Amino acid sequence: MLFKDQQGKAIFGLGVNYWPSSAALNMWTEWRPEEISDDIRRMRSLGMNCCRLFLYLPAFMPLPGRVDDVMLERLHYVLDQFAAAGLGALPTFIVGHMSGEDWDVSWRKGRNFITDPEVMAITRDYILQVVRDCRANPAISGWLLSNELPNYIGNQAADDVESWVRTMITAIRQEDPRRPVSIGDGAWSPEVLGKPSGFWLRKLNTIQNFVGLHYYPRGLSPWRHSFTTAFQLCLAREWQRPVIVEEFGTSTTLCSEKNQAHYYRTVFYSALINGAQGVLSWCLNDFDFTDRRPYSHHTYEERFGIVRADKSLKPAAAEFGRFARTLEKMALEKCSPLQAPAGLLIPSNYYYQYPYQFQPEFQEWYELYLETFCLLKRANLNVRMLFEPAQELGNDGCYSHELQLEPGETPVLFVPRMKVMTKPMRVKLERYVNDGGILYFSFANDSWVLDWHKLAGIEMDCKFGVPDFYPSDFLDVLVKEDWGDFKQGQQFRIPLLNNNPEYGYCRVISGSTRVILETRSGAPFLTERQLGRGKIYFCMFPIEMLALASQADEWKGDLGRIYRSIFNTTVSAAEFVIKGDGLELGVWQAGNRFELLIVNHAWESRNCLLTVNLPRWEIEQADKVYQKTGQNTLEILLECKEICHLTFIQP
Repeated sequence: MLFKDQQGKAIFGLGVNYWPSSAALNMWTEWRPEEISDDIRRMRSLGMNCCRLFLYLPAFMPLPGRVDDVMLERLHYVLDQFAAAGLGALPTFIVGHMSGEDWDVSWRKGRNFITDPEVMAITRDYILQVVRDCRANPAISGWLLSNELPNYIGNQAADDVESWVRTMITAIRQEDPRRPVSIGDGAWSPEVLGKPSGFWLRKLNTIQNFVGLHYYPRGLSPWRHSFTTAFQLCLAREWQRPVIVEEFGTSTTLCSEKNQAHYYRTVFYSALINGAQGVLSWCLNDFDFTDRRPYSHHTYEERFGIVRADKSLKPAAAEFGRFARTLEKMALEKCSPLQAPAGLLIPSNYYYQYPYQFQPEFQEWYELYLETFCLLKRANLNVRMLFEPAQELGNDGCYSHELQLEPGETPVLFVPRMKVMTKPMRVKLERYVNDGGILYFSFANDSWVLDWHKLAGIEMDCKFGVPDFYPSDFLDVLVKEDWGDFKQGQQFRIPLLNNNPEYGYCRVISGSTRVILETRSGAPFLTERQLGRGKIYFCMFPIEMLALASQADEWKGDLGRIYRSIFNTTVSAAEFVIKGDGLELGVWQAGNRFELLIVNHAWESRNCLLTVNLPRWEIEQADKVYQKTGQNTLEILLECKEICHLTFIQP
């Protein structure tokens, strides 16, 4: 694991971002040590083991050249308090942005923060002085360069960002080679968010030791909101560094205190299931100021705490202790994850801008892949992201990385809206299927992918620049024969749209493929083609695009049944399989012991059907009532946003 306690034991990082309620950003100048000590003791009593601490740059270095001695003395006091309480600290050097406002130093004088040589030298000296002065303190778990640096420095060239990060982290490692270092940029990178930025994760991860996600999801879909934690973790983990949720949370101005607790709970457990190595919320305390920036203009920022201004606890505070006790019981340092993944292909134009794309081009890539991810997760599938290598034209056409696409590691690969793909990726896909892989892809109007229709095994009637729309507001889909979760004769209805070319469908003239699902008029909807040792499933409608645009939810369960049927008819059943819309499963194994976590992401109760595919098994512990409904099946009722932890033993 990434973090260790003061005795050297590997731990999952659990904590908060911290400002005292009486002073917030002015913590270091409005100095109240007793309050800080009390807050640190409270963190420990709530089950936390780490904290992100902010060194407010205007206070620590008001003038260039030397860190303020008084601030260093106060920092030592705080770190000593953490050490005495057995908590780790993650000091953050540059607080250029915080809570809806930028906070600059006078000596910058408008110069570029990461390219001006003098500003860089001052910043580097400041960081080194703090590291040299504090590196002996056992409380320090790692170092963070900044808080959301992209907000503070604005748009910058990727090469300049990489050079600045390398300079600062190299300097830190020269003074403290033992502790991990990260940027503190929120992982607001193209690889995670799908938007242009100079913070390229694929470059920066060659320098930093871990990635810290910051996110505050908003939108129309409760599923996309709840699965954001899993989605961003799965995106970030593919770039070969440990990942933590460095900052998440919600203000109880924006939601009820009860629902804040529900949100914290799902983030904690979903983060653990999806490979996070720590979770820190924003933040410990509420504030209550009369007229103090930034809270005077961003008033909701005063209510992000789990501790009210009067020091009473909100319901979310109890979730820390509950999660900490679960971690202790699971003893994860002795366990290994045990999950078979379905692959979700992320095309290279998600994170790299190729020149001269068709315009207007669809831009909501993040939401599309998040929606698809949610559909896969709602179908109870574990998901692994696979990034298509980008051909970086500014790098002599070299590719960003190598992608190993092997059926043994990724037995099923999902490609929603197959629109853009490099030629090497297209060749790799066909080889993957020939070697035994299972490929699913859906139609994309104006697709650039070479011979996509031949890959699907159809003759199509597409027209250049003009989409075909189905002549109805809905589509009835019929099941031709028993297949997966479907029975012959069943039908379901999909709402259609015709106000964007992206919602156009593929008219098929002929094909030699097996038709699994068809429209009421007898046209194919989902086909299966045998190619070599593998299979290709093709959907003639852009169903993920339609799902993204639709607020109706019931029909999306049928899309999940399609995904689950493709996966389950080709992949051997895992040791543990769950069924239930919106339920997420994590499994860990240590010898003959299996630890299971089940998360209900729904805002309603859900019945979970758990199938155990072990020859012999016993339940050692379960923190929810269950009923045995068959020799190898259990039924568990999970209330809104509820968690279930079970331990199985194989005698």
